[in-house]
Amino acid sequence: MNRLGVQLGSLPWLVLVTGLCITGLWSHQQRSYRQLEHERVERDLAGAISQALTSRLQSTIGVLDAVVGLFDASSAVTRAEFHEFYMALNRRGDTLKGIQGIGYAAVVPNNNVEAFQQQVRASGQPDFTVKPAGTRALTTAILFLQPNDWRNQRALGFDMYSEITRRDAMQLAASTGEPTLSGPVRLLQENSIRPQVGALIYQAIYGQPDRAFNSGQDRRNRLRGWAYSPLRMDDLINGALATINNPALIGTSVLVYDSDRTKPNNLLFDNLNLAGSNKLTHPTWLDVTIANRTWVIGIQLDHRSLNPQGWSNALLLQALLGASLSVLASVITRQLISNHQAVRLALSKEQEVSKERALAGTVFDSSPLAIVVTDPNGVIVQVNQAFCQLTGYSELEAQGNKTNLLRSGRHDSNFYEQMWAAILNKGYWTGEIWNRHRNGQIIRHELSITAVLDPQKNVSNFVGLLRDVSERYAQQEQMRFLATHDQLTGLANRTLLIEELTRSLALARRQRHGVGLLFLDLNNFKPVNDRYGHSTGDALLTAVGQRLLSSVRESDTLCRQGGDEFVLLVPDAPELKQLVAMAHKLVQLLEQPFNELANGAGSIQVSASIGVARWPDHAHDADSLIEAADTAMYQAKHQGGDAIATASSNATL
Repeated sequence: MNRLGVQLGSLPWLVLVTGLCITGLWSHQQRSYRQLEHERVERDLAGAISQALTSRLQSTIGVLDAVVGLFDASSAVTRAEFHEFYMALNRRGDTLKGIQGIGYAAVVPNNNVEAFQQQVRASGQPDFTVKPAGTRALTTAILFLQPNDWRNQRALGFDMYSEITRRDAMQLAASTGEPTLSGPVRLLQENSIRPQVGALIYQAIYGQPDRAFNSGQDRRNRLRGWAYSPLRMDDLINGALATINNPALIGTSVLVYDSDRTKPNNLLFDNLNLAGSNKLTHPTWLDVTIANRTWVIGIQLDHRSLNPQGWSNALLLQALLGASLSVLASVITRQLISNHQAVRLALSKEQEVSKERALAGTVFDSSPLAIVVTDPNGVIVQVNQAFCQLTGYSELEAQGNKTNLLRSGRHDSNFYEQMWAAILNKGYWTGEIWNRHRNGQIIRHELSITAVLDPQKNVSNFVGLLRDVSERYAQQEQMRFLATHDQLTGLANRTLLIEELTRSLALARRQRHGVGLLFLDLNNFKPVNDRYGHSTGDALLTAVGQRLLSSVRESDTLCRQGGDEFVLLVPDAPELKQLVAMAHKLVQLLEQPFNELANGAGSIQVSASIGVARWPDHAHDADSLIEAADTAMYQAKHQGGDAIATASSNATL
């Protein structure tokens, strides 16, 4: 009997040890799984970014191949032909999407710089000069660069072959005939305002393209120059990231190095500025080779989304719960042994209920999620500490009030009707909602509401779980804004213009009204840049955008097309003569001096040429409407002064 008592007395300890072992083994497996999941997500994200960057650069290489084809088809390409070639590509939708520009750098024949300069000046570029000055074994010069805006004009005449990083890429492209990506450089187009790391892609252009090469010297002898494209790394990589539809990208650190990531100067991109800091603890690295150049992509997930060691609050809570249940099982076993079976069963049930309530209370009070419990009428009966911290209301202030004390006023009655209909029909609702903090601040919450039923299947309570997602929402909105707006002026960019124009045309076809497009180009903008500097030119473009924006309707969309070109979309357009009158108003508006930009030399004054097109009078779709307005603008530009031309007649008004 004593021996049996000893055996039964050791049984609770056996249960406890077994439960703890099972809990420990399960926690270890879950942690290992989460570690592997963290690594997988980082690898997948690095692969997606690699694919997006490769796709972007392949598109650029395709455009450079087209430039090579242009020069292969002609022994001498003029500046006007190169401009028309670029405009033809620009009209083809997404052909030039994400590309900073395309250009042609020529080899100076016989290294005779003076004769080459005279020839280029005679062809229509009177200020053309090869720079830097000096005698070199091989001299090159940027001859064409589109778009022909103020940034690119600064690069004309520059001998890229005189700079070692550019020269290495140019030599490799010339010797292999393959597209070649350079190392990191500072582009000539950059100024002191938000400068970015740059790089260039080169594609060699040879004479007699139909004849095979018989030696490396033959390649060098027939080398005419290079088609190339300058790349701004922040613009390029942010544009690629915007195409990736992966929630794990939010809050994730993305780093891109050129070749050797141990050299700080090789850093091309760092969205969270973690390079060289102790916060960069567990990145996953992936090499990607593009255009004879290897880039190293580093990914580090946000710890809050998936811990690299596999730990999480939920896992720790589950491990604690498993250990608690092991202790509970041990206690229950001891009670079953020490009492009569029937008594022990009754006591164990009572203790189990009591433990569950205590555990539920502990979980309720310590939960990181805000929890609110209401009666069937929506009156608050209980909240936890996380709710008080999230909303600013104390427990006493919240109890007895309805949950509408959090209403922000941003949702209409239809929103709440649909939400409560889902709760009553399905028993739950999950979504995001704007709530008002006690201090008046509007905060975005992730909300989950569940209906609790009594034994008769009637609603006894509603339980709501809230989590603050304002930061995530703000990041998403910021990424959307950067992708659809011009960084200098804050106006819509070409991407947003195409979206709004396509939407307006679809609505116009149903409602049978017109859609207008005003294509505006500033006159005398280059002299402002030349005289006052590019910072004043940027300020002038911003001021022009604000002046135009203040004179149009809220329903209209004003876009900065690029350089000194603006486009106004009128979605519910009146008749053509009224659009022309609107254009006259804008011309008169821009004729007024920009006194706010005045300096010692006096105020700044510009004028504008406007092309007007209207659907369905001048086009049948979005692309043709843009082309019609663009063509009309060029007609107005050729007339000189503050001219306005329509797409129908192309006559100056």
